[in-house]
Amino acid sequence: MKFSSNDVHKPVRENMGKYVFEVRKLALELMGAITESLGLGKNYMRNKMEDGMHVMAINWYSSFPQSCQMLGLPEHSDYSCLTILLQSARGLEIFDAEDKTWKIVPEVQGAHQVNVGDHLEVLSNGMYKSVIHRATLNAVKPRISIVSLRSLGMDEKMKTAKELVNEDHPERYKESSLNDFLN
Repeated sequence: MKFSSNDVHKPVRENMGKYVFEVRKLALELMGAITESLGLGKNYMRNKMEDGMHVMAINWYSSFPQSCQMLGLPEHSDYSCLTILLQSARGLEIFDAEDKTWKIVPEVQGAHQVNVGDHLEVLSNGMYKSVIHRATLNAVKPRISIVSLRSLGMDEKMKTAKELVNEDHPERYKESSLNDFLN
């Protein structure tokens, strides 16, 4: 909400540069913690992530009285390592693969939601799972989401860390880049 304004250009001009810088720092810290949790060390992906892709998207979803009947964005996973999302109202849902149901992500004002993307699933050999999610329309008010996708460079191939492959855990994924995906 700190970035809200009646002038749609004002928050972009005044605040978005600072926001992008801070969310980039957050993504690098999170990736360090994740690669450390995998036993790869906190700097395992640091250089590739620092030089990698950072896509920002600002989405506006109108309110809709029968919100459960309308999707703002259909189900998908993100072709990135991490997605960091700031939203102004409830509307993000994640798919629970165990019970095959959609779960609404609770609204916590000012909190960022972090989703694991396809590239992190590949890197971790499936230890981290890409989040299947969708955006629903809010019945009461419009929703704004600021999405930050962080990953490797366009032509940089993501592959499973060789340290996570052994007889009990064979390599499960083919390496690919964002350009491969787009082609």
